Amino acid sequence: MSRARPMTPSGIAEAALRVGDRDGEKAMSMRRIAAELGCDPMALYRHFPDRQGLLDAVADLALADVPDPDPKADWADRLRALVTDIRAAALRHPGIAAHVAARPPLAEQGRRLGVGMITALMEAGLSGQDAIRAAQTLVAYAASALAMAVRAGTRDERWHQVSGALSALPGGPPGAELHVAGSSDQFEYGLTLLLSGIRAEAHR
Repeated sequence: MSRARPMTPSGIAEAALRVGDRDGEKAMSMRRIAAELGCDPMALYRHFPDRQGLLDAVADLALADVPDPDPKADWADRLRALVTDIRAAALRHPGIAAHVAARPPLAEQGRRLGVGMITALMEAGLSGQDAIRAAQTLVAYAASALAMAVRAGTRDERWHQVSGALSALPGGPPGAELHVAGSSDQFEYGLTLLLSGIRAEAHR
């Protein structure tokens, strides 16, 4: 008789990620994850203190395929690649993307990406203190942009209302230039503004 394979934190996180990828965010319950593993839900608590702890591990796992940027690339190109790839990786895992946005990972992958971000910021010319603050700002932007992307809108009735209101402003720009909330265009434009601000701050 074969012995059941022992559960590990990494194995549980992998199973949970599969559940979320297949069935979405609402399926990420301890009961559904335990069913995926063929165990009692209480067995999961021997490895994680609570559901949030498990989801933190899943969020970190979701970013495992974010590559380290080319160390020979310009600091701004590295930061752009990091933030863009983090957003893309999270969106590939719909069950955990909202959790990544709400609680940016602090485990192995989160630390790896954080080191890459701070290293690039210091190479831009920021002091250690300012690099930490700039990294915090980039993480906040990435998190909010991801949260918007999870619920990305369309050029729906509300978009047309806002666009029309902008076009009606005296001397205002055409509302047709309004990006769709949560879109890649909106994200990329905002990231470009942030990187320009970091460059200006580094050369003050």
